[in-house]
Amino acid sequence: MRVNKNRIVEIAKDLIKYKSLTGMEKDIGEYVAGFFENIGVEYSIYEKEEGRPNTIAYLGHGEKTIAFNGHLDVVPIADESKWETDPFSPQLKGNRLFGRGSYDMKGSCAVMMHIAEILAKRKLNGNLQIQLVSDEEKGATFGTRHIVELIEKGKIKKPDCLIVGEGSDLKIRTGERGMLVFDVKFKGQAAHTANARFEAINAIVMASKAVLAIDRKIDKYHPEIGSPVISVNMISGGKAINQVPGECVITVDRRTIPGETKESVLAEIGEQIDKGLGKKDYEIMNTYYCGANITPKDSSFAETVFKVVKDIFKTEPEFYVGVGGVTDARWFRYAGMPTIIYGPLGEGAHGPNEYVNVDSLEKQGNIYLGLINHYLNGD
Repeated sequence: MRVNKNRIVEIAKDLIKYKSLTGMEKDIGEYVAGFFENIGVEYSIYEKEEGRPNTIAYLGHGEKTIAFNGHLDVVPIADESKWETDPFSPQLKGNRLFGRGSYDMKGSCAVMMHIAEILAKRKLNGNLQIQLVSDEEKGATFGTRHIVELIEKGKIKKPDCLIVGEGSDLKIRTGERGMLVFDVKFKGQAAHTANARFEAINAIVMASKAVLAIDRKIDKYHPEIGSPVISVNMISGGKAINQVPGECVITVDRRTIPGETKESVLAEIGEQIDKGLGKKDYEIMNTYYCGANITPKDSSFAETVFKVVKDIFKTEPEFYVGVGGVTDARWFRYAGMPTIIYGPLGEGAHGPNEYVNVDSLEKQGNIYLGLINHYLNGD
């Protein structure tokens, strides 16, 4: 029992044709529901907000439950002139399928849907959930977080373990960095430009010194996740061209590793800003935090994934330690569900000329099948 690469590509092309920007998932959700209807697989649609569907297909019966999760929403096109193809008209060029969402992550969703096709008429000694959700790109409030809420309320059976199909270069990704986003408001003294050198305190200059103090490589490392990273991504200041700005705000995105907390990171950043400015005329505010999270390599589920990959590929599996962003896997881990990320190769996520490697989709599908058979059927 193996997957059909051409069929995966066919389904992926269908998905890519939908301009399913976050908040516009209704049509693609209807396509997915129709797909499961046509292959005779039981499914349910869960919506926290009308028009934001999350579709879960249910296969098999038994005690154990394994789930696969993928998101159907995509980010907008920043500059279509930089694309060599129409972003929403998928094109297969050799081993690469181009289109918005091909890599992030409609290719993986197509793999999951094809798995449902293969297993639709087969007996499984356990439960398989295929979760295809909305809203991953903007925080998952209407997507995976809603699914987790329903699981915790007992309205959806709690999976014993999950696979999230985000790109991982066919490597086993056991964890991801956390996210701490916050604003820093600098408080200067506004004045006429003519008095800039003796009455004014320029808040933009203050912010600039702070940026130089904090925006740097962080000398820390976690063997399963990598290093923390910080970036100052937004700045706002000034009211008029002839007025020294009395206020300036920067927005900082700091990615954390296990062992770091919101409090420890903010204290560290405060110390750096203090050294850069020599004063404390600033305020850290509007913080958003979600912690680093991990399903350890020596956990039962990680070891199961490792064994399946080794058995199918006949080579020692690799673990992913890289620069990946946060994913929906974190919401399951926060709720105590062992979760591994395993997905294809590709490039261009959120950028121009996004593509997914279709050979890797085929390999991904065979690993998924092997994992289902091993976990549910003991094969």
